[in-house]
Amino acid sequence: MLTTSMTLLASTGFVLHTASAQTRPAAQAIDAWGDSLTTGTPGIGGLPGTWPYQLSALLDGREVRNFGVSGQTSDSIAAREGALVPQLRVADNRLPSNGSVVVAITNGVSIPGAGLGEVHGTLLGTPGKLAYTASGAQVFDRDAAGAPVNVPSGSPFLVDDYRRDINVIWAGRNDVNTNRTGMTLGNIERMTVHVGHDRFIVLAILNGAGEGRGTAKYDTVVALNRQLAARFPHNFVDVRTALVTHANASPTDQADRAADVVPGSLRVDNQHLSAGGYKIVAQEVAGFVKGKGW
Repeated sequence: MLTTSMTLLASTGFVLHTASAQTRPAAQAIDAWGDSLTTGTPGIGGLPGTWPYQLSALLDGREVRNFGVSGQTSDSIAAREGALVPQLRVADNRLPSNGSVVVAITNGVSIPGAGLGEVHGTLLGTPGKLAYTASGAQVFDRDAAGAPVNVPSGSPFLVDDYRRDINVIWAGRNDVNTNRTGMTLGNIERMTVHVGHDRFIVLAILNGAGEGRGTAKYDTVVALNRQLAARFPHNFVDVRTALVTHANASPTDQADRAADVVPGSLRVDNQHLSAGGYKIVAQEVAGFVKGKGW
């Protein structure tokens, strides 16, 4: 029987699902980068309904880290993964010996981004987190007291490094929602380059209710997925098509299938999947990982 544990990372706010120490296999961990389709939404039975959790079970307790954050566009996801590096201006150009200091991002990188209060990393070798105060100011809060540090304007904040792991990238759905798809392919490509090895997976962007054949969003999603498949032919997993083909025999699902839309039986709303829908995503990723021998 698989025993599991849930850990809340105080430094990031991400929830991890891992097998217990007694059952965890000695295999490369998997990091799931994404938005609410990864972090999970109401109506799926909590954490066990998410696809990263189900993926861990399918891979015999492999450690799978859930780095999904609701509402984030591909630039914020890329920043958290490390592909886009924010440059900071620190108040008085100096980190105090302890506590927080107000900072500003000088190069426009969106981090922490929507739906997330803090991100952990280092500033000139000093570990700490970027966070927001109750008033909305952005601060850097060092982990431990130490000597003050002079910080030139434009110094990079480097997020914690997960490049040693298998990275699964599911980004772009909120780019479609916000009409910002001009940045999608570039941000995903930057993320794959940042990984630095070939053990990464890019998942297809989904379309939902009202986004079937003949609509502008359908054309946008299909075009983006075609570009992703061409750019990453050995690392692309077409979960969208897999979901469409799992339509049941009901008239509603068959209508969705005819429109080439993720069927209603696998969704909890217009866009987000049910636990059954996430199971199909997990199965697709698990099959890819096993097929690659990762």
